[in-house]
Amino acid sequence: MGMLDWFKIIMRGDDKQAASAAGVTDDAGAELAGLNFKTAVDAHMKWKVRLESYIGGTSTEQLKVDVVCRDDQCPLGKWIYDKGGEKFGFSETFFDMKAHHALFHRSAGNVLAAAQSGDKSSALKLLHSGDYVKASERVKMLLARMFVMAKDGTEAIDSHIRWKARLQAYIKGESNEDLKADIVSRDDQCTLGQWINGIGGERFGQIPAFSVVRSRHAQFHRCAGEVLTIAQQGEKERALHMIEEGAYPDASEQVAAAIVTLFETQKAAS
Repeated sequence: MGMLDWFKIIMRGDDKQAASAAGVTDDAGAELAGLNFKTAVDAHMKWKVRLESYIGGTSTEQLKVDVVCRDDQCPLGKWIYDKGGEKFGFSETFFDMKAHHALFHRSAGNVLAAAQSGDKSSALKLLHSGDYVKASERVKMLLARMFVMAKDGTEAIDSHIRWKARLQAYIKGESNEDLKADIVSRDDQCTLGQWINGIGGERFGQIPAFSVVRSRHAQFHRCAGEVLTIAQQGEKERALHMIEEGAYPDASEQVAAAIVTLFETQKAAS
């Protein structure tokens, strides 16, 4: 299972499937903006076991409340206040994750304080309910969302670039794809279109440059649909020529340029 698929499972809240897939998931590609997101999720989830062991007296860790309650001491916290903020500081998802991560550590500090006062029953109750559990689950889900937001955008752009090769292969009879003009001409069926109408819209929807991406992407698919229609009418040479010259290549280049402008605008703003 790929890393992106694993994080999408976490986003759906399917803990059982995520846990069973964690051992067979390839860690390649988990690194993003200076953080290995899978390692971060794994380390975050181990807090429960660490605290349970401490409460049960089986831990050799010397945990301190004044350290555990801080949100800038663990690897994830240090990333949040450094490279994470630089990369995702414009994102509402990032700020939501930052707030819940801080709440999680305050809750973990409360668990530890209860344990160190000798009230193990209260410590276990705090660990298995209330703010600790809610904040822990929220941090995990938001980390997954941030990873998917970034990676899905990259994959969506890559999939757009492959359209030329896909259409050429189809027209030449070298493809097994069953392309339909009424589907190809729509701007919400491809990977990039799904990103635009989903996570991309959540991340960039209020930015004017994003509206340009959306409109140019719609125009591109109208052109791609026209190419496919001509090919399916038997005019293969004309369709191949349309891919190389005219509205189709212009629209494709405009999509790429609009995406570059979007990310450059966002980078400058952050």
